[in-house]
Amino acid sequence: MSPTLSPHFHETGSRDYLVVWKPGATQNVRRGEIVAYWSPRDPENLKIKRVIATAGDTVYPKESRFKKELVPYGHIWVEGDNWRKTRDSNDYGPISKALIIGKPKYIIWPWNRMGALSTEWHHPRTRVVPGEAEIPKEFVD
Repeated sequence: MSPTLSPHFHETGSRDYLVVWKPGATQNVRRGEIVAYWSPRDPENLKIKRVIATAGDTVYPKESRFKKELVPYGHIWVEGDNWRKTRDSNDYGPISKALIIGKPKYIIWPWNRMGALSTEWHHPRTRVVPGEAEIPKEFVD
């Protein structure tokens, strides 16, 4: 997630330590938010990425095996801020919101970076056409 998190990791190996807010983490997930989730490829690995698209959105990823992807109900599309070096939805597709464990809110270490996590984000490399999520009929009855 560099440069948002651990911006000097490649130079010094220094990582940011975060406070992750867990209550209601899967509710009201919006584009631009940062989420912590279990990797769909390696369930023991915790990932932190930015939400690029939510259910109902159409995603046109660049440099991916996916040509066009409609994000299904109960899923999100995530990408890392450092697009040159990230494993994200461009590799494994939309992720289930059930994998989300929380939303990082504060940096608590190193001291010189302590404070609220910035919600400012750079434009994604992926084009997103906002859509409306429809609840599948199986879930309504």
